[in-house]
Amino acid sequence: MTLRLLLYVAVLLILPVALASLAWQWEWHWFPLLDLDELPALLAYAMTLTVGKLGIGFTLLGLSVLILHRWRSQPRQLLVFFFCLFAALGGAFVTKTAAKLYFKEPRPYVLWLVQQGKLADSNRFYASPEAEREQQLQQSLSNVSEAQIPGWLKHHWQQEVNYSFPSGHSIAAMTIAGFFCLMLGYRHKPLWMMLTLAGWAVAVCYSRLLLGLHWPVDILASSVLGVLFGSAGAWAFVVLDKRLSSQPENAR
Repeated sequence: MTLRLLLYVAVLLILPVALASLAWQWEWHWFPLLDLDELPALLAYAMTLTVGKLGIGFTLLGLSVLILHRWRSQPRQLLVFFFCLFAALGGAFVTKTAAKLYFKEPRPYVLWLVQQGKLADSNRFYASPEAEREQQLQQSLSNVSEAQIPGWLKHHWQQEVNYSFPSGHSIAAMTIAGFFCLMLGYRHKPLWMMLTLAGWAVAVCYSRLLLGLHWPVDILASSVLGVLFGSAGAWAFVVLDKRLSSQPENAR
């Protein structure tokens, strides 16, 4: 793994997300931008689900099979691979959780509901325990028509009542993309695979903006952190993998 590859992956993943913040400076408000009851909003939701509680498992399984197919058969090397991957994701998760509690940034949809008169006050909303926030949100959205906010998005909002900064979905997607893009480079896989994976991660980040879950600064910071954690995990694996590969068979 070379410094050039690291920089290439970092630019590939972070630069497209940085454009969202630039658009925000031009007063381009990402939410509400889509007609939420139409196909583009559903596609954005589908991107979000790929790193949801269930979707992230399928995502990791598919990418791991792609990388490990016809490559690793030694149990120790497989163990190191998954240890480095989950250590990167674990570090990203802990950092995300701690940052949310520290910065306490309201989500865009919460402020939008306050503006619409559906919630009384964002400070009072976040002062309540999470279970009460879910109930408040359910009551607030009960009188909102399906044409304005479809049921699937109401349900998703009710699952996302914690703070906004940083984005857990974005940091997970970027950690995964950073790790596996570098693994693709390490294995000398075709460039289109790396570009496709990067496009997926960027799409996840933008889906969070379009659905009213995050601000541009949330996904930008998450992208930087995710790439750092993913790169650290990939670098650690490469170092350990080379050490294991250099050991004589009888020493394993």
